[in-house]
Amino acid sequence: MSETETRSMPDSARGGVRNSASMIRGSLISLGVRLLDLPSRYGFHLLVAAALGVVETGNFYIVFSTMVALAGFGRLGIDQALTRQIAMDVASGRHSAVRPAIRRALGYVLLASLAVSAMLVAGAVAFAEHVLNKPTLAVPLMLGALAFVPQNVGAVFAGALAGLQRVGCSQMIYSWLWPAIFCVAAVPVVMTGAMTVTHALLLIAASFALAALTGAVLLKRFLDAVPKVGEQSHQPARLFKPGLSLFTLEFTKLLITSAPAIVLGIVASSRETGLFALAWRLALVVNLLISGVTGMAAPRFASLFARRDQEGLQRSAAQATGIVLALAVPFTICMLLVPEHVLSIFGHGYGAGASALRVLAVGQLAAACFTAMPELLGMTAHASVLYRINVGSVAVLLIGLAVMAPGGGSVGAAAAASLAVAVNGALAAWAARKLLGVFPLAVVWRGVCDRVRPRAAGR
Repeated sequence: MSETETRSMPDSARGGVRNSASMIRGSLISLGVRLLDLPSRYGFHLLVAAALGVVETGNFYIVFSTMVALAGFGRLGIDQALTRQIAMDVASGRHSAVRPAIRRALGYVLLASLAVSAMLVAGAVAFAEHVLNKPTLAVPLMLGALAFVPQNVGAVFAGALAGLQRVGCSQMIYSWLWPAIFCVAAVPVVMTGAMTVTHALLLIAASFALAALTGAVLLKRFLDAVPKVGEQSHQPARLFKPGLSLFTLEFTKLLITSAPAIVLGIVASSRETGLFALAWRLALVVNLLISGVTGMAAPRFASLFARRDQEGLQRSAAQATGIVLALAVPFTICMLLVPEHVLSIFGHGYGAGASALRVLAVGQLAAACFTAMPELLGMTAHASVLYRINVGSVAVLLIGLAVMAPGGGSVGAAAAASLAVAVNGALAAWAARKLLGVFPLAVVWRGVCDRVRPRAAGR
């Protein structure tokens, strides 16, 4: 579209074009930054798999998955509530409320993280002996508790950066910086052949600490540009209650990510757990794309909703879905057609997880179709609806694991995880259409059809 054509539009239309261009440009930048996850996060998984072997890798992922699941209880969704609060405060000119909100969020998260760390340390022996039936994992579980405080404090800094529209920096702290630090530190250990589960867990804790320190420095720098005056906020930011509602979304994601490996650690061998864990990490390449675009879209949803721009919500949601689908389909095709070759990059013996990878790929394709729909509800004052959807999705996951994992092993766990992902996305999309009039998948489909028809007619 030419500059002359843009100028001739009404103000509202020109605003829509500018917002569309901004959303697409921001999403692509966000994705570019998030794709740094590929060498860093997958370097992390590759180093662990290559250094430990299938069985010890299974033991590592039992502990790591437990850490992932419990870490969310140290955040309670407060980092996401902070993103929403800061985005709305800045959009409304309430700059004086930004810094107190960040301090309040840090206080909540620090207390919760210390409590969760103490709980894991206290219960590690009983959990390893009586639930996992693997007593040797008691000490690794205790070491895993060291990561909770730096990980979750870093998440608060990342949430604040996202609210300030510093999405690239936010995703660096949330996502790829800590595994990048791990890889740099772990390579010498791996080369000497001395890597153990204990070494890996200690390196993870140190990596989270350095990432949190980096987040603090970046946040201080960007806060210097936020005025300390503005429309005064007479009440402190409400973060705990909105955070708990948003936490149901995060907890659902955490359970879908971590519960299958934990359940397999209970009902199956460490080898079966290792096969599933690596297949799951490969399937989550699609989730990286979803998270990258969602990280850009979520604060934008909050701002558009605060301005009551329903058309902007529809447009932004459709762009997010379209971008993710365009990028996710090639990855999914590879995982469906040649899963053995894809898994072979982790080393000998991992190709046995090919069937699980195929099932997981289908679930990730469904997730791509419903990109950012749960976040759209959470950022637009429909957190109670999101809560009910997430409770239903967790029920589907747990029932599916109870039924399919004992007999189906890694494939059964993959089926349960994929079903829960699809149910969560589909219910959120239905609610967004009913409550907000937003149905991005239909917009994307119409856009594809509109592009295909002229080409077909031209032939």
